[in-house]
Amino acid sequence: MTTTTPTLQTRMALAEIPDRLEALRVANTPTNANRRTPDEPTPAATANTPNNGGGLGLREVNDMNVAQAQDFSFSPLPSPDELIIRQRGRRRLTTTFSPDKVNGGVGGSGNAMRSPFQRTPTKNLQLTSGMILRSSPRKRLTMGSTPPEPTPMEVYSPIKLTSTKQQLWPGTPIVKKQKMDDRPVAQTNSDVSLPALLQGLSQQQLIDLIMCNIKQETPTTTQCAEDQIRAQLPTPDISLLEQELHYAKRLIFKSLPTSRLCKKTDAAAYSKAAIHLNEFKRVLQTQAKRLHDSTHWDALVDYVSMAWQCVASTPNWESNSHNAVRRQCFKLLACSCYAAIKHGGMRLGQTRLETLERNLREWSKDYEDVLSCVNALQRTLNSRTSL
Repeated sequence: MTTTTPTLQTRMALAEIPDRLEALRVANTPTNANRRTPDEPTPAATANTPNNGGGLGLREVNDMNVAQAQDFSFSPLPSPDELIIRQRGRRRLTTTFSPDKVNGGVGGSGNAMRSPFQRTPTKNLQLTSGMILRSSPRKRLTMGSTPPEPTPMEVYSPIKLTSTKQQLWPGTPIVKKQKMDDRPVAQTNSDVSLPALLQGLSQQQLIDLIMCNIKQETPTTTQCAEDQIRAQLPTPDISLLEQELHYAKRLIFKSLPTSRLCKKTDAAAYSKAAIHLNEFKRVLQTQAKRLHDSTHWDALVDYVSMAWQCVASTPNWESNSHNAVRRQCFKLLACSCYAAIKHGGMRLGQTRLETLERNLREWSKDYEDVLSCVNALQRTLNSRTSL
């Protein structure tokens, strides 16, 4: 049995250290060329193989082995990522693009492989092809066609902005932005008929509209336009006035008590209908004043004939003081009839004057002061006979 000295045991232990560390070492490149083949002996096998001199074939002398052991023990092994970063080397910047020479320049002879940190230069596609950089392939496929050549910036103008957009993208529909219009809706809405629009205007607005349309450049033409419209003016329609007046009278009767045990003409019934009586008088005054101010004397005579019957059908109260509103309404109609006869005269027509004369004699039973209208009517008829 052979015995080994302590020095030999120390050398054999140091010889096995590189072999163990070799298993933890990362290859320079992940290629099969740098890997150990199965036939290649390990450092431990080489160290234990006898040489020609009869001794062990160590890699280096004992001093070198001790130095390597100290190097591995005091300096930690770099990580795989750190080894890859060291293999890449320092970044090399190029001023011009050259796919063949990395260092750049005409006579530069550098490595043909490009560093991973170098940025791939962008080609000027506008110089080599007709494709626009701002349009991606997906957008061109969506639009269905390739846009034409870009137009120089000098050609763009606010007037030709819509046509230029249509040239760039032929398939794009032209959508016009609606402008806010501050004009009245009646001027912009052509779907509604003109009579329906005129119904919403007030009386003064209609007057201003007509007068603005008939106003011409010269007074003579303006007078001719007024004469044409004057010849077409009809008699005012009092049917709407009649409906409003009958509605006010209906409210008076609705306010009266409905019980058979209560009277409808006493003070208690008047207290309930007083507010509606005042409203009835107000409506009567407003309508008569409108026809009087517009000098439609023929319509005023017709209105007096209609309104007199309506006032006469109102309740006749037991107390004389409660009938004050009734007498005021009769007086208002009598004054309106007198003004119509005085200003209208023979323009009222023969038929209307004869009918009014018969009505005035019947109205005198309700209000005696209406006989003054009969006298005015007689003077008008006498003046016609004298002519």
